[in-house]
Amino acid sequence: MNRRQTSELRQRVRHSRAFVFALIAIAIVWLVSAMSERKIFREHYRLFLDGIDTAQYAVTNVDSTITLDITSNGFYAFRRGMKKPHSVHLNISKKIRKSDNDIVQLSLEVNDYWDIIRNQIDMRGVSEINAVNNKLHLSYARREKKAFLPKIDAVEFQFEGMVGLCGEPKIIPDSVYLYGSAASLAKIDAISAEPQTLQHIRMSGKYRVKLQPDWEKLPDLRISTKYIDIFVPVETFTEKAITVPVEFTTEGNIKRIQLFPSNVTVNCLVPRKDYASVQEKDFQVVASINDDSSNYIKPVITHFPANVRIKSITPSQIQYIIIK
Repeated sequence: MNRRQTSELRQRVRHSRAFVFALIAIAIVWLVSAMSERKIFREHYRLFLDGIDTAQYAVTNVDSTITLDITSNGFYAFRRGMKKPHSVHLNISKKIRKSDNDIVQLSLEVNDYWDIIRNQIDMRGVSEINAVNNKLHLSYARREKKAFLPKIDAVEFQFEGMVGLCGEPKIIPDSVYLYGSAASLAKIDAISAEPQTLQHIRMSGKYRVKLQPDWEKLPDLRISTKYIDIFVPVETFTEKAITVPVEFTTEGNIKRIQLFPSNVTVNCLVPRKDYASVQEKDFQVVASINDDSSNYIKPVITHFPANVRIKSITPSQIQYIIIK
């Protein structure tokens, strides 16, 4: 590239820069002019209605936002937009009235709270402010209480080794309370623990579980506790084989029969501390015989101690002959 070409290139670059700077200057002038112009900006504020005794009343429905049309220039609107989230608190304690009705409907006039609203929002550069909707709505009801016995049907227990459940698990606390409007409380039939498995249980102890949050679908309801403890009583078990005579029931014309064998062995797990006390008399094994029965029937354990876990019956089938 010779000197002439280099000079022309430099001149074109200078012209390009000048053009870009001119565009930037024009854009800045336009932006300042546009931002200085007063316009109506619609802004949404999160609404908090204070002064409600939530121990006595349950809020069943409430407007959660208030929308304002604010007249100001763009600079102030931009500054307010950078300070999100916006919120407004209104104390309505003087509006709350006692009522024996199930639900009280309350309508509030925004015009009654302009001074309070102006004190909570950035009014710099604002020449006018108006509410898009001048009505605010609130529904509340006298709070009631309903008791539930937590259900733990979906909770499973996983024991290790020869340890097993001995007795019924105990729920602590035995009652969980919901507080809210009568209408909402009527929609909840039960409170249950979340489905889960309590693993590696080796000894008696308490296990914390979370309750299913079905009640949260109704916004006015509150619960006394979101968790319960389950006390799991366990014992160390040992195997025991007990010989038990087989009783029988008959139908039709069958009067006398002979069983082969007449005794079976019940193989079970018993708590180690109760090993000696578990005896033959604590068990009952019955075989049902009718005219349609084959030569083999299945003995069934119809009674055994609550602290015993049955493993098997030997033999699982027995023969019989009818004595005429």
